Amino acid sequence: PPVTPPPTGKPTEQPTGQPTGPTEEPTGKPTPTASETAAPVSGPVVDGTLDWGVKESFRAYVVGNIAHGKIETSGGASANDGGYRFTKATGLLDADKNTLDAAFKGKVRFLGHETKGEYVLDLSISNLKVDIEGTSGKLLADVSAKDQATGKVSEYAALSFADLKVPAGALAAKDGIVTLKNVPATLTTDGAKAFGGFYKKGEELDALNVAVSIDKDAQLPGDSTGGSTGGSGSTGGSGSTGGSTAGGSTTGGGTVGGSTGGSVGGSGALASTGSDVPTGALIAASGVVVAAGAGVVIAARRRRNVTA
Repeated sequence: PPVTPPPTGKPTEQPTGQPTGPTEEPTGKPTPTASETAAPVSGPVVDGTLDWGVKESFRAYVVGNIAHGKIETSGGASANDGGYRFTKATGLLDADKNTLDAAFKGKVRFLGHETKGEYVLDLSISNLKVDIEGTSGKLLADVSAKDQATGKVSEYAALSFADLKVPAGALAAKDGIVTLKNVPATLTTDGAKAFGGFYKKGEELDALNVAVSIDKDAQLPGDSTGGSTGGSGSTGGSGSTGGSTAGGSTTGGGTVGGSTGGSVGGSGALASTGSDVPTGALIAASGVVVAAGAGVVIAARRRRNVTA
């Protein structure tokens, strides 16, 4: 008869029913979908807006009782509560390189110190462009600036106007739109040319708000409100009433002296526009006013002599 082998003392292994090949342990993470693994969004800019006030104290100076000027917008720019809106952006967003190049339509023109039908102060800024790489960038613009001393007009194309400081990750598009809010801007050496040297490099300018779309169906923020002037117009005025109360005693010229003397206004006018009012413009304005006041005094003396 067959001999039964002695027991080994080990339990008999039962079949496990598991595959012979190795298997990965479950991670508990869902399998990535196509949308989650898609590359960062890039593409041409199809529309956009840039809101910028240039420099608040400069705006106040132009339309105040020193320059007695006005500010005009045209070509796609319009005035809004915080300055001006430039529109119809074109350009390119490159998410791989973390860059944005966007150009905006529109022009803003600052006019002040009217003399014999012409403005001594005449500064135009147009065709703004933001050129951003990572967390730094430039604001470029076409600039036309009149020298207040000589009257010569200088033209600059794509002038590097301001340095920009951009938050990290700000170029990520959400629903087809890149939004940049309150981007700090400081004046460059070239940008100072636009102000005739009245402001220096590093001067703080108004912050920028930018929204650009790479999706033609996306809704830009603020589309329904737009600018208050509808694309063109002017703000401010000659300021003839502002000067008539402060200037009469300055030149002693009665009605004529009042409207002229208000241009120098004294410390009150300076305080109302801020401590960084361009000093060169103040000097130029005071020179014009002194000459005008002297003419009034001479005319008054002549009238008295004729009467005598």
